[in-house]
Amino acid sequence: MMLLAFALAYLGMLALCLAMPRHHKALLGGEPGRARQRGLRLAAASCCGLALGLCSLRQGGEIGALLWLCQLMLAVLLLVALLAWRQRWALPAAAPLLVAGGLGWLL
Repeated sequence: MMLLAFALAYLGMLALCLAMPRHHKALLGGEPGRARQRGLRLAAASCCGLALGLCSLRQGGEIGALLWLCQLMLAVLLLVALLAWRQRWALPAAAPLLVAGGLGWLL
């Protein structure tokens, strides 16, 4: 369940990153419109909220929130490293994280 929370935190930060014109242009080739920016920001908030909910469900309120902040920090660190060194790997990295997190949650 914690890997799924990390994957959702990464996906949320990626969506927030894609809401910025600079990163959207670099990763998807074009600037986002106003509606797409709002949608990406809403998706980012939803993913981060789901990750917080999973952490709180698994570890309780206080420890879950702390664990969520740590996972959020590690997700941002991974995303920044990918954007700095291998920009094209930032989008494809989300899929294996979500699959592994979903499988870990089911098992």
